[in-house]
Amino acid sequence: MSRLTFESVPVRDDREPLVDLAGYPFALEPVYHRDGFAPTGDMFLRQGVADRLAELQRRWQGRYTFKIFDAYRPRSVQHAIYAGYEDSLRREHPEWDEDRLGDETQRFVTRATDPSRIPPHATGGAVDLTLVDESGRELDMGTGFDHFGPEAAPGHFEAAGRDPVVREHRRLLLHTLLDAGFTVDDAEWWHFDLGNQSWAMRSGGSAARYGEVTEVRPPRRRGAVGSARTA
Repeated sequence: MSRLTFESVPVRDDREPLVDLAGYPFALEPVYHRDGFAPTGDMFLRQGVADRLAELQRRWQGRYTFKIFDAYRPRSVQHAIYAGYEDSLRREHPEWDEDRLGDETQRFVTRATDPSRIPPHATGGAVDLTLVDESGRELDMGTGFDHFGPEAAPGHFEAAGRDPVVREHRRLLLHTLLDAGFTVDDAEWWHFDLGNQSWAMRSGGSAARYGEVTEVRPPRRRGAVGSARTA
């Protein structure tokens, strides 16, 4: 995540529940569980976010499917991801002091230990995704998920001389979600927000609909709604 000043946006949580994405027709690849940062591969989003994505996907009539890498993420997982990236930067740049290290880490990952800053994924209103075609192959977006570099910026391939195929793929993803009311992170083409503080700040909203979800009790059956406790 890029560093934003969304903390000042008020939150008026409407208590919309989280839903289990296993009950939706998306392709799911819980990368942080695979990589050992999250204890489970279960994936959740606020119901309004998941339903909106499902409606967008239906319009493609099978031509494209959303592949979701990450959705709701509690602070514990956020902290593990932050610490892992910070450690990798510390090894790569032993000359950096702690201030520089913290600044560089927060360019792409939100620090989870600041109680005044709600990580966007902790609201259930942030999602990391891409598109796959009818055969299940990911569209070429120019970088992989979690590529921490300038090439990951959504508009990077808009510059003259850069890959036109990647440009069109990113445009398809971006315009589809932006036209549906989502906002995109300025450093990550795969990260979209709806209803949280980051979304409100970018879209000019007066308040966020989704605050932090602090407890999730997994549903007993596939596709059922998961209960959540909000802060």
